[in-house]
Amino acid sequence: MHRLRPRNRRGLALLTGTLLTAATLTFAAPHAGAQPDAQQRAQPEPQPRAEPKAEDFQQVTLAKGEPEMGEPMTLAVLPDRSVLHTSRDGTVRLTDATGQTKVAGKIPVYSHDEEGLQGVGVDPGFAKNRAVYFYYAPPLSTPAGDAPNDGTAADFKKFDGVNRLSRFVLKADGTLDTKSEKKVLDVPASRGICCHVGGDIDFDRQGNLYLSTGDDSNPFASDGYTPIDERATRNPAYDAQRSAGNTNDLRGKILRIKVRKDGSYSVPSGNLFKKGTKKTRPEIYAMGFRNPFRMSVDKPTGIVYVGDYGPDAGKADPKRGPAGQVEFARVTKPGNFGWPYCTGKNEPYIDYDFATGASGAAFDCAAPRNTSPHNTGLTALPSAQPAWIPYDGGSVPSSAPARSRPWAAPSTATTRSSTRPSSSRRRTTGTTSPVSSDAAGSSASTRAPTAP
Repeated sequence: MHRLRPRNRRGLALLTGTLLTAATLTFAAPHAGAQPDAQQRAQPEPQPRAEPKAEDFQQVTLAKGEPEMGEPMTLAVLPDRSVLHTSRDGTVRLTDATGQTKVAGKIPVYSHDEEGLQGVGVDPGFAKNRAVYFYYAPPLSTPAGDAPNDGTAADFKKFDGVNRLSRFVLKADGTLDTKSEKKVLDVPASRGICCHVGGDIDFDRQGNLYLSTGDDSNPFASDGYTPIDERATRNPAYDAQRSAGNTNDLRGKILRIKVRKDGSYSVPSGNLFKKGTKKTRPEIYAMGFRNPFRMSVDKPTGIVYVGDYGPDAGKADPKRGPAGQVEFARVTKPGNFGWPYCTGKNEPYIDYDFATGASGAAFDCAAPRNTSPHNTGLTALPSAQPAWIPYDGGSVPSSAPARSRPWAAPSTATTRSSTRPSSSRRRTTGTTSPVSSDAAGSSASTRAPTAP
């Protein structure tokens, strides 16, 4: 996740979940062609329902502490209101609505820095198939310890790995059937070195699966600016152009696929690159993210809300680029969201040469070009889209203090109806509330408004 990531996050474990049912609106509209009577015509237009207030929400602690949480990463609420949650060491726990927690199963994982078990998602057809998805780092044959910062291509290749999206069956008794695994998708990973895994999972109304992936790049040798070190003897993990800025790589992206019953997948139409386009991956819905650790797909609209962690530069530098900031992205259509060339409201970084220390020109956010020797995709990239809400420090008064961590929470919807005879439609408006946390990985919550 980065941004002042604690080396030991175990003491921060806390899971809260609100399992209250949101109030349901009902409405009546006349059948097409029906004629209203005089009383119907005299009825006034119904008033819009008031938006829920803070006091309409409750937060109930269901599980707390390392024994019940491990090193918590993410959660998903099942139809029966129990909560399935993951720990980075591969442990999957299930907490029921009464707060009783048990270990549902354990997935073997490779663990180094941020890698391990990450996201969990519940299949839209869970009531029938009991399918759940996990994003994790399988053990493979990766050497123990750290990867070298400098060396040869052969030195780095030993640490090539993947993060894997797989589907499992959660049995009726609440245990995970690890033998039921269907491997869906592998995302490349540079192991033995930090940072940025991403790994959130969600679904849209059509049942398409969305997966967020981090840029898998080390930010600690870039002075808090963009990591674009192209030196041949440097570990490629120091160059985010190979991942987030690469149209032929699945890292630093929002992926959108449709998983079949056998675990294979198809690619829905309307992603960023048409299937068959050279030097691109058709699974990419949106690119140019640093670490989209949390996202939420608004079911009625299909809009994807993304919380993307930003770099740590304390101030802007004309020789390097803008100061660090985090971003909330509102993805209404496929696009490129800029990283590692642009940030915030399309503020460009400087093309800095890590070999010589010389600063070149600012990148062109309207027409970014990826000329890195590590790039396997297109050189000319889609124009960068500005962040919906970029912030740091006090730039957003309602957010947490500086060094915040952005989370994308599910949207809330207000449904209104009309009794006018000319209209039998109902309108749904959705809004989402950006959420900030001042301790990465410390908490996760699900809230719903209480019934009036």
